[in-house]
Order: sequence, then structure tokens, then C-alpha cells
Amino acid sequence: MANEKLVSKIFDSVVKSYDKFLNSMTFGRINSWQRELINSISDANVILDVGTGTGEILKKSRDKFPKATVIGLDVSLNMLKKAKEKVRINSLVKASAYSLPFKNNSIDVLLSSLVFRHLNNEIALKEFDRVVSKNGYIGILDISKPNKFVYNIIFFFANKIFRPIGQLIFSKEEWDYFMESIENSKSEKELEELFNGYGYKKIYSTKKFLGMVIIIVFKKG
Repeated sequence: MANEKLVSKIFDSVVKSYDKFLNSMTFGRINSWQRELINSISDANVILDVGTGTGEILKKSRDKFPKATVIGLDVSLNMLKKAKEKVRINSLVKASAYSLPFKNNSIDVLLSSLVFRHLNNEIALKEFDRVVSKNGYIGILDISKPNKFVYNIIFFFANKIFRPIGQLIFSKEEWDYFMESIENSKSEKELEELFNGYGYKKIYSTKKFLGMVIIIVFKKG
């Protein structure tokens, strides 16, 4: 996967247009998907959003769990600044998903929206597992690896239909990074096998967009 300097550069540069772009790419469904991810969690005291972006998960988490501590983490400083404007909290951290600045077993719920496929999953999950408390949750909203037919549809739309629009915002290098992340997405079965290997059990999953998007939640055993 691309190094974090490139990731930071990409998201620093698109912060003003990111929400509108994401809404257009998902045909306005991203907000309902994020709420469904959060609503699949029954209780939380400390919520960490890894790759928080402009803070939408934080905002929705605070609406669902008004007494919980919500923390946003990202490698992009500009995204964190935008999140602070939107959510108006101080618990925003510029840090890597591979080196979370939190104590062992200190997070009840760790969420990741459209981020997990960008990461080295094994390294990230090892670090996620370190900070998530016993009986805690990890919830993911992301592109899912579909069957070949559906994947070809995704690739066509991303490469032919949305590329001209995307390259008005992103450079070719940056757009290619997003295309690579689609290729690195995992199926539901692959995610289950990965998380089962760390002692997590799937408690919720659903697919959207002809199976192109997955919402999946695991509980630490």
C-alpha cells in the first residue's frame, strides 16, 4: 500500500471537496451507511474512529452515545482541522493506524469508515487488538471484494466514469492510489478469517450497493 506521506498529502489536498465527492460517489448513501455501522453497537464509553477524515463518524457516534468519549485519529492534519470545525471536540489525534497512542485495552469501540482497505491489514489489526478492551468491538464500513462480474462493474465506473471527475480533484497518482485500494479490498469471508485469527467473532454484517460495500462488526472474545 501507499506510504502514509502520500496518504497525508492526498487527504490534506482534498479536504474542502471530500464530503461532496464522497456523497456523489455513493449516490448520497454514505450517511445512512455510517449510521447503520454505529447503530449496530449497543453500548460504548470510549469510541475511537481510525481515519476519521472530516469527522462524520465522530459526529454520528456522539449523537448515538452522547455520554461517550469520542476520539478521532488521522494522518491528515487538514482533515483533523475540518473535523474539529464540524464536531467541536478536542480529542483529535494526528497519528498512524500502525502506532496508536493509546494504552492497552483502553478503547471500547474502534470504528473505521472507508479506511481499512488502505491499510496493511495484519499490522493494523494487531495494533487495533492491542488497544481494544475485552468484549470490545471493531466495526468496519468499506468497499468489499465482490464477485468478478460486480468487480468489473466497479472498476469500469471508477476508472471510466468517475476518473475524469476524480482527476479534477486528485492527481493521476492519487487516483491510482484509490484504484489500488479497490483491488486490495477484502471479501466478507476474508475479513472473517482475518478477525477470527485474532479471537474476534462477527456479530453483524450487511452488504450494500450490489455487494460492493460491506458493514461488518466484530466482538473481541
